[in-house]
Amino acid sequence: MPRSARPGTTRVAVAITAVVAAALGLLGLNTFAGTALAGDRTIRTTLPANLPSDDVAKGLIYTGLQRRPAGPCGPGLLEVTGTSPVMCTHGPDAAPAGLSVKAGVPALAAAAPAAQSLAVCEGDGTSGRRVEVLYIHGSTSRYTQYLETFRTLAEGVDTIFNESAKETGGERHVRYVTETVSGACRPVVRDVQIADAALNANDWAPLLNAVKAAGYTRTDRKYLQFVDANVYCGIGGLAGDTRKSDANRSNSGPEYARADNGCWSAGVAAHELGHTLGAVNNNAPNASGYGHCTDEWDVMCYKDGDNVVVRTVCTNRSHDDRLDCNHDDYYSTNPPAGSYLSQYYNVADNLFLIKGSNPQPDSNLARSAVASASYTSAWESVAAINDGIDPSSSNDTVHPRWGTWPNSGQQWAELTWPAAVSVRRAQVYLFDDNQGIDLPSSWRLQYWTGSAYADVPGASGYPVTANAYITVTFTQVSTARLRVVLQSNGTNSVGLLEVKAYAS
Repeated sequence: MPRSARPGTTRVAVAITAVVAAALGLLGLNTFAGTALAGDRTIRTTLPANLPSDDVAKGLIYTGLQRRPAGPCGPGLLEVTGTSPVMCTHGPDAAPAGLSVKAGVPALAAAAPAAQSLAVCEGDGTSGRRVEVLYIHGSTSRYTQYLETFRTLAEGVDTIFNESAKETGGERHVRYVTETVSGACRPVVRDVQIADAALNANDWAPLLNAVKAAGYTRTDRKYLQFVDANVYCGIGGLAGDTRKSDANRSNSGPEYARADNGCWSAGVAAHELGHTLGAVNNNAPNASGYGHCTDEWDVMCYKDGDNVVVRTVCTNRSHDDRLDCNHDDYYSTNPPAGSYLSQYYNVADNLFLIKGSNPQPDSNLARSAVASASYTSAWESVAAINDGIDPSSSNDTVHPRWGTWPNSGQQWAELTWPAAVSVRRAQVYLFDDNQGIDLPSSWRLQYWTGSAYADVPGASGYPVTANAYITVTFTQVSTARLRVVLQSNGTNSVGLLEVKAYAS
């Protein structure tokens, strides 16, 4: 669930609460078990056959939604009834901490000329696939009052997408419909008036149909709707298509993401737009099964069902304003070969995003360092940790590795450079031979300050994962030594297969 109360940095929270799920069980309502296939990954879901009752105060409106396992949305998504063609969604989301569905967000002050702008714009601002921002209201319009707010929030969404891309060495920007304002490139905000009855309906379909009737139906558009109503917090379309192809349904429109005035924030808007761009498919490694992920902190992750277990993997709280903790579920500009995102749909490949220069990750600084360790078994080699050989698994028996058997407790391996280098990202591959060497109970990165070792600042988290590189980003440090500190699990020993370090 979202933790921040700051407008512009919050995101949406649980759609189907544990309380509702428990109530369904107590009432004896039927459930169905569904199985959906996505490539060679099988998704199994057990979802309530009947949807929860509307909770108007929280914006959890299920009126107008239906679960039809045999329909185009399958067992893992809901259909918006009363619209054509069929639209799929993960369902409504409750307001994050600090926001309320029934209390609107105040308008931002108008920016000085050219003080705000998008970092990257493309072409004539209208051609091709674009995200188009809509202000939707009834008989009362606050367009002039909130225009600067909508522009700024849309730019905040772009920041979330690009800063997240930087974590994997790339660049991504939202390809908005844009215009020049006081010499700056900014998102266009359309002023869309619809009937009050459609605006305030406890059902998304009347508003969608009214917006479509106003002409917002282009197949090369995702429509980001800032709705001047107090019905939902947020809700967005989600195709649920896992194909790694430009033909993926997430690469086409029209598709709609909605945030009502109690949840006008960049985090909520990024979350709902993220759904329309393909996050999070239910066959992802850390999928919740309800269109979200379970490894916090993350814009798209939270506990969205009674049977969902959430883990804090990226421990830096600021990553609650970024996409895809560890970049293994839905968003990576450089997914490792053989990983989930190298085989299945990756939002970073969405055609509604500007890829920019998409620089490849910089060179591995570890290759120029000398490795040392607290202890090394006689038949192992600490030099293995930076030999540049990518392991095939955590129990790679072909290539050299570093191990500490029979020693247990805290152990470390270190990279030392002849002069200080700037480092802000590292990749670590843990060794586990299924015998005396086991995965650590915990681990962390430290750097030499010049007089002592200190934990790297702002670390994104230290998951204990086998058979894959673990990527940790942190605030850039200048150091001549980088150390991996591992705490053994009980009496077992620990080890590493490879450590990489990068300047960006």
